[in-house]
Amino acid sequence: MIARTNESLINELLAVLDEELELLATKRSLLSNLSEALIGRDDEATERLLEQIEQSEQAQASLDMRLKAVRESLADVFGCDARDLRLSRLVAELPDEQARKVDSRRRKMTGQVEALRRQHLQTVLMLAECARINRMLLDSMLPAGETVTTYDAAGMNNWRSGAGLVDKEL
Repeated sequence: MIARTNESLINELLAVLDEELELLATKRSLLSNLSEALIGRDDEATERLLEQIEQSEQAQASLDMRLKAVRESLADVFGCDARDLRLSRLVAELPDEQARKVDSRRRKMTGQVEALRRQHLQTVLMLAECARINRMLLDSMLPAGETVTTYDAAGMNNWRSGAGLVDKEL
């Protein structure tokens, strides 16, 4: 165990882990809200949420760079390669108080990541089901390879070639 490992490095790591936890919670909330907006057919909210998701990805990239820098510094202190330094290894090497703090964040992060994975899967499944229903509706209105005959209210076949069958919005 390394005695009182550079406390400022550990505090910086804890700050980055706290930000990561907040970002994971934000991403989960955004996915949940996106599902609700899609179900509610709220295009404005959907666009806003997609922009927020993009912003969260930019925040994630910045946070990943900070975490990489802290990880490399800690790897130098422990004399190992940064790729080999995991939180579980760090917990085993740190003094008790610091180890408890890091382990607490590690456990919270594991729970947050699992919750985000579940929310992501639910959103993906909901989108897949929406796509399936839309395909079924389009197939029922525009059968592939079959001739479509239309009639007016008087029963007259007044098809105009080149006219659209269905109104659509782009």
